[in-house]
Amino acid sequence: MNITTNGTLLPKTQHKLLGKPALRQMNFSLHSFDGHEGSTDRDGYLSNILSFVHEAIKHNVIISFRLWNLTQDNFTNAQMNRNRETLEVLEREFNLDFRIEEKVVPGSGVKIAPNVYLNQDHEFQWPSLDAPEDDGKGFCHALRGQAAVLVDGTVVPCCLDGEGVINLGNVHEKSFSEIIEGERANNLVYGFSKREAVEELCRKCGYRQRFGA
Repeated sequence: MNITTNGTLLPKTQHKLLGKPALRQMNFSLHSFDGHEGSTDRDGYLSNILSFVHEAIKHNVIISFRLWNLTQDNFTNAQMNRNRETLEVLEREFNLDFRIEEKVVPGSGVKIAPNVYLNQDHEFQWPSLDAPEDDGKGFCHALRGQAAVLVDGTVVPCCLDGEGVINLGNVHEKSFSEIIEGERANNLVYGFSKREAVEELCRKCGYRQRFGA
C-alpha cells in the first residue's frame, strides 16, 4: 500500500502505521504547508514528519517528499528561493553535501538517503467546482491504481477530492471492494478508458491535464 498525506496528523496516527507489513511507501506533500493559511511552525511540522521517517525506513518503507509548487519559470523560482527553508531542513537532516536544487529535475526524483527521495514538480490547478471547466478529454489513474478515504470514511477517486464531491460510498456502511465496484465508480473508470472525464470535478482538475488529451 502507498499512502499520500500532508503529514499533519502523524503524531496521532503513526502508531497505526509503523510496522504494518502492508505499508510500502509514504508520500509527503510538503508543499501543502505553504498552501494552508495560518501555517507558521515549519520546523515543528517537518520535525514530526522526519521523526516518523526515521522510524519508517527501519521497516523498509519507501519515503517520497513532494514539493509540487514550482512555476513554469524556473529562473523565477530560483530567484525567490520558494522552497529553500524546507530544502535546508532536509539537507541538514540527511547530511547532504549538495544543494538539492542542483540535482533535482522537475517531474523526477532525487535520492537523498537510502529509501528516501525528493520529487519536485510544477504546480497544478487544484480541482474545484468553482474552477473553469475544460472539454473533458483526457485520462486519469483514479480508481485504477489509487483511491482515497476521507476522515469520515467517505471513499473518493483520488486524494485531490478532499471535500468528497465524488462520493462513492462510505467504508463504515459498505465494504471498500463493494464501493469501488459501484455504478458511479465504474462509470468514471470506463469514461477514462475512452479518454473522457464523466465527472464535473474531473473536468475542472488541472492535475488530469498532465496525462494529455
